[in-house]
This record gives sequence, structure tokens and C-alpha cells, in this order.
Amino acid sequence: MRKNSAGNKALLCLLVALLLAGCGLKANPSPARSGADLPADAPKPAAAMEDNAVVLTWRLPAAGGAVRYVSVEKSFLGDADKICRNCPRTYESIGRLPVPDAAKDEYRFADSRVEKGKGYSYRLKLCDASGVCRMSEAAEIDIK
Repeated sequence: MRKNSAGNKALLCLLVALLLAGCGLKANPSPARSGADLPADAPKPAAAMEDNAVVLTWRLPAAGGAVRYVSVEKSFLGDADKICRNCPRTYESIGRLPVPDAAKDEYRFADSRVEKGKGYSYRLKLCDASGVCRMSEAAEIDIK
């Protein structure tokens, strides 16, 4: 019986070791994907300075008919010479544009709330009629 008890202890120790090896942080958490990821032809806004404002331009993808409105979001990156490119971003909504059934060739949005010597990041949130939204890639600009 003693041999059986030693075998059970060894098996129990092995099981505990395997369970402990599978615990712990493997990577930084990432947001859950909803299946609403953008297709490969998703728009990326282009940012340029025009008359003391940042003007964003973009085109909707070929399947853009499902998009009902576009929310424009902005993140302040800091002083142009001290921008941390890998730091997490906090975006705030600065505008919302309806998308008519007959989509335009190009969309434009102007942000006049910018300062010289600062950096900004912009992204688009494309939302369908049921409220499911998808994020675009971000466009960054340094105001000189």
C-alpha cells in the first residue's frame, strides 16, 4: 500500500506542477475582437495643414454602403519634439459625419483646435445602422 501512496503523491505533484506552469501573465491584455474588423481596403485618414487647421481626408471602402456615420476621434500626442510614438493613446470624439446612401468620392473634416509645436493623432470610427463600429488606422501630424 505504501507503494501506491507514493505513486499517488508523485502523480498529484506532477498534476500541480502542470497546473502552476499554465498560470500567469503571458502578454499584455488586448481588447476583444468583435468580428467587426475592418477589411483590407479600410480607410486611413490623411492629415494635412490648411489655413491653421488640420484637414483629414479619406475614402470609404468599396463596401462602404453599410457605413451610416463616421465619428472622427483625436488624441493629443504632446509637444512635437517630445512625442512618445509607442505610448498608449486616449482618443476623444471631435465630430460626426453622416454617410448618405450615395457615398461621396472623398470625405473631409477640418479640426481648427490645434496648436503649433504640438502633435496629434486622428482616427475614424465607421459605424453601421445597428451601431457596430470599426476603427480605422490612425494618422499622425506634427504642427510646426
